Amino acid sequence: MHRPVRISLAIHSGAGCHTVATIGDALVVGIRENDSGTAEETHRMWSPFSQPTLPVRLPQESGALRTQDNLIVPPEVGGPPLPEAKGLAAWNAPVHRDGLALVVSSGLSSIVGLGYWVLVARLFSPAEAGVNSAALATLAMLGGIAHLNMQNALLRFVPVAGPRSTKLVTVGYVIAIAAAALIGAGFALGAPLWAPEMVGVAGLGALVVFFMIGTPLMALFDVQDNLLTGLRKAMVVPLENLLFSLLKVGLLLVAAVLAIPGGIGISWIAATGVAVVVVSIWIFSSVLPKHSATTRETEPVTVRGIAHFAGMDYAGSIFWHAAIYGLPLLVLARLGAPDAATYQIVWTMTMAIYLVVTGMTQSMVAHGATDPAGADAARRSTTKRALMLTVPAVAVLTLGAYPILSIFGEHYTETGTGALVLASLSALPNIVTASALAAARVQRRMRVLFGVPAAIATIVIGMSWVVAPWWGLTGVGLSWLVGQTVVALALLVHGRVMHGNALAAAPSAG
Repeated sequence: MHRPVRISLAIHSGAGCHTVATIGDALVVGIRENDSGTAEETHRMWSPFSQPTLPVRLPQESGALRTQDNLIVPPEVGGPPLPEAKGLAAWNAPVHRDGLALVVSSGLSSIVGLGYWVLVARLFSPAEAGVNSAALATLAMLGGIAHLNMQNALLRFVPVAGPRSTKLVTVGYVIAIAAAALIGAGFALGAPLWAPEMVGVAGLGALVVFFMIGTPLMALFDVQDNLLTGLRKAMVVPLENLLFSLLKVGLLLVAAVLAIPGGIGISWIAATGVAVVVVSIWIFSSVLPKHSATTRETEPVTVRGIAHFAGMDYAGSIFWHAAIYGLPLLVLARLGAPDAATYQIVWTMTMAIYLVVTGMTQSMVAHGATDPAGADAARRSTTKRALMLTVPAVAVLTLGAYPILSIFGEHYTETGTGALVLASLSALPNIVTASALAAARVQRRMRVLFGVPAAIATIVIGMSWVVAPWWGLTGVGLSWLVGQTVVALALLVHGRVMHGNALAAAPSAG
């Protein structure tokens, strides 16, 4: 039977005996001070998803930490985790706690966002709501494309960049703003060719201003939540997004009362601008300086390494953003503005479920960046907990699709019930695909980062274009379910084959 090698080192000083990490099988061995003041050996197996101890800094020793069970550890170890907890206690692990915070953030944003679109449906005509929703979806798509994958690059590299974090984030912001302004202006100037409905409603000049200002704001808004997660500030994200969502609703009501032209789009962009400015000031004035001063570089962070990672992940994210934010334009072109308004509601609710696993995997990448070897175990743990949260939500939407959409009006139930059922079911295979992408980000497996979103988007967009004229929005919902399921099955089969090959190649024991 294999036994872990325990090679420990204790450093004695006037203040007592300090724990150090062992070499071999990631086993942590330490020295515990008992009630009598003498020392005894302790040890724990390390797991990236274990519930951690709660360290407190010792005033008499610079850099030393004392855990909740009186185990002293040096700063480079960070505290030996306890054995992996079961049930609800497992959510206390930082990776799951931060992931749950991001899920709560998405839930709060989705609930308030649903209220926002209820107000839009009641205060504006379906045609006006459809054009504005398509414009906002386009803005989000351009913002996601324009930040050149700074969102995932900062999430992956800020946790390991140490003192270079501030420079890394500053460069990321500059790139995102410059690229977004150019892309936004380019889209708006060409809108008479590819979005004449928007030009007809807003006018070309107003559209150029809207996209030149809105696209950089949306790009930074995309980046900020991931950046906060990478900086271990995920617990702040729910508050940020809740305040943003409430401000958005308030500005919408003001725009409706004052009959401001383009009030839907203006309310969204104004709220986004406030959120971006306030959070950016806090990050650069407080969070980043503390992070840079208290962390060390645990992985070489080079321009070439970041560019290679960001380039492949960015290529895949273009496909993903095209599917997420480009389909409203496809629906507008193939089915008209009223159906585009319905699709916006359907996708808002579906995306709320998608964001469950998104939050979990963002936390997984941030916490797993320093331990790529543990990515597969992290993926399995994340998948299990994402299923715990996703399955009940999918059941609610599939069983309650008609009564939920009836809140918005008869048009929405007639055109969107089937689409909501099918699209929400696609959130289940999305757990598999999103978890695989997160593991690939941690391990920097570039082919997966590109291939998975590219395959999903190709199936969804291509199938939607073909079936939408015959099956309406139900065909679009079916396209999401088919695209996610096909790619998820391919990943599961490939993973099973690779696991079997690894077992076959492993030397037999004894």
